[in-house]
Amino acid sequence: MRKKGNSMQQLTVIVPPSIRPYVGGQSRITVEAQTVREALGAMSAKSAQLKEHLFDTKGEINRFVRIFVNGRPVPLGSRGDEAVENGAEIAVVLALAGG
Repeated sequence: MRKKGNSMQQLTVIVPPSIRPYVGGQSRITVEAQTVREALGAMSAKSAQLKEHLFDTKGEINRFVRIFVNGRPVPLGSRGDEAVENGAEIAVVLALAGG
């Protein structure tokens, strides 16, 4: 990861099976973004249901969502605002929640 710049980059989001119905069944989506948060926001822009899975009511990445950039975990306390390199793969993993 690097500091946030000004140019948009092509990032690939690897979509878990549980939320593929919200993205037309696609397993990978290419978006233009600089950060993990922007990539997830771009991916969920057309689906309120998907947005509810990925973000909490304050607009933060949901605590049940785990993110990996190029195979490396993004720290749990991260807000997803760190810039990622052009061509990066962002894997989304949804943890099970409930009691």
